[in-house]
Amino acid sequence: MRQVYPMILICMFSASLAAQPSRGVSPPGRIVDNRKPAEPPVAKQGTESGVALLTAIRLTTPSGDPVLREGETGTLVVEVRNLSPSRTIEPDLEFLVGTSWATGSQTIQRSMSAVAPGETGTYRGQIPWNEQFPSGTLTYRVRAVDRRTGAESPTAQVAFRHEQGRTPEKAIAVVQVGASIPNVGAPNPDAIAVVIGNRKYTHPDVPDVDFALTDASVMKQYLIRMLGYREANIIHLENASKTDFELVFGTREEPRGRLHNWVRADRSDVFVYYSGHGAPDVGTRKGYFMPSNADPHYVRIGGYPLDLFYENLSRIPAKSVTVVLDACFSGASQAGMLLRDASPMYIDVEMPLVGLSYNLLTSAAGNQISSWYPDAKHSLFTYYFLRAIRGEADADKDRKITLHEIGEYLNDHVPYMARRLYGREQTPTIRGQMNAVFCTY
Repeated sequence: MRQVYPMILICMFSASLAAQPSRGVSPPGRIVDNRKPAEPPVAKQGTESGVALLTAIRLTTPSGDPVLREGETGTLVVEVRNLSPSRTIEPDLEFLVGTSWATGSQTIQRSMSAVAPGETGTYRGQIPWNEQFPSGTLTYRVRAVDRRTGAESPTAQVAFRHEQGRTPEKAIAVVQVGASIPNVGAPNPDAIAVVIGNRKYTHPDVPDVDFALTDASVMKQYLIRMLGYREANIIHLENASKTDFELVFGTREEPRGRLHNWVRADRSDVFVYYSGHGAPDVGTRKGYFMPSNADPHYVRIGGYPLDLFYENLSRIPAKSVTVVLDACFSGASQAGMLLRDASPMYIDVEMPLVGLSYNLLTSAAGNQISSWYPDAKHSLFTYYFLRAIRGEADADKDRKITLHEIGEYLNDHVPYMARRLYGREQTPTIRGQMNAVFCTY
């Protein structure tokens, strides 16, 4: 059956992307059949200044999750936002469609009617379940190109799972990481930690982060029981405001916040953990922590900047610094976009390391989403990070866990479970002293 998949894909995609009645949609365009693996189509750079486009794509299914099951039909929705203050655009959509079960990909083009300055055009197409497809992941990448100027939008993508049959998968055993935490940590009396869980946000457009408070609370217990931190040396914040961030990490004018002042020079190990939303500033493409009272559309004013966070950390005379960020800074989240009419954007969250004593672990790369693991009642990344340091990452069984072993464990489990649960990519990043012992058990 494998050899017939490419032809089946072409037939399915040509039918499924037929345009449905919608504002800003014109009749279907042409289909390009690429039998060999294809690179994303390249659009010319804009030849006329002042034209900018944003493209967003999503799939809705009858069940409400990103899985297409037997007999279901999903609706693919593409929105093109004209950011120009004065110029009308005429978008062509360029789709690159691939699957996890067949090599190669298909390029499909569709045309939309004109979109006025500041307006959003919408394209809709139907994606039916196909009995000839196996279980696996379909990925639609799309960008818009203005027919008049050649100006192009960033590429947006959506991935979803095609489920063959109704047989439920065998359940994966869930470890209760918050129970029976090993009490093995050698005392580290000078170590200082900041643990922040931001679950509840006051702005109506910002969804809650369901497991952030649990993640932070359990992380605090691991610091005490496995890493030897004194409870009095842990700054634990729930639903932290911008003022809380500034008091702890400092400001540009005064970088010496509580964390700086609690550290004993060259004696204190510093550990920072954050679970909550991050957000980008669309204009500067810089990342920000989202305080509980921030407006994502004015994050440059109400957010706490990542670059300031790293800059002020670098001023602390600590023995070592470890940062664990369970957040994505692209504007996307498990519960939806934080920014209306915007696509996820790439935000570099890597710490500009100063010396070899800085370690950084982040839950997702680029414009990926940090996923939840509802069965475990934790975020996916934090759940496997805790499993890693309680002993499961110890590949050589010497009862010492290095940052390298943690990274190997996370990248073995988190990407697989993100694909299995949601049909999307999530790749943790790990930087720092890879061969140093992070903890013992």
